[in-house]
Amino acid sequence: MANKHSSQSQDQENTHAPASELDTLRHIIFGAAKADLERGLSELSELTSLHFQKLEQQMSQQMQQLQTTMEDGLHRLEQQLAVADQNQDKRSDELNAYADKISSELEMAEANSKQENDELHQRLDKEMALLSSNFNEQLQQALTKLNQVSSELNTSKTDRKTLAKLLNTVATNLEADEGE
Repeated sequence: MANKHSSQSQDQENTHAPASELDTLRHIIFGAAKADLERGLSELSELTSLHFQKLEQQMSQQMQQLQTTMEDGLHRLEQQLAVADQNQDKRSDELNAYADKISSELEMAEANSKQENDELHQRLDKEMALLSSNFNEQLQQALTKLNQVSSELNTSKTDRKTLAKLLNTVATNLEADEGE
């Protein structure tokens, strides 16, 4: 039994020995390359991490600049809108004042023209009344003269030529008076 036990121990040592020999061989052959790969991966990881941090900082700065630029632009637009709004209000006030001024001027002009029209109508009415009065007076005079001539003709029995001349003279005087 002791043989059996020692032979099992040797088998175990033999199995460990080839695995450990294999590991040793691997370490000899690939150990330096593995260490270089692990070091390269570690450096690459550090570089990648560093680049990501730099990119993150750059993006953060760019976002901050973009936000600042946008806020400045919005502020300028707000100022421009405020100025434009003030100008619009000022222009609107000016137009309203101008419209009020024109309205009052129109009202005054209308009142003046109405007064002038009334005065003109009164003058025309007076002139018409005067002309009518003069015309009626001249008509009465002509009729009186015609009646007088007619009665003289009836009493004096003048000839027809004289009567025609007289009527012609009366008609001419009437036409002349109407022309004035």
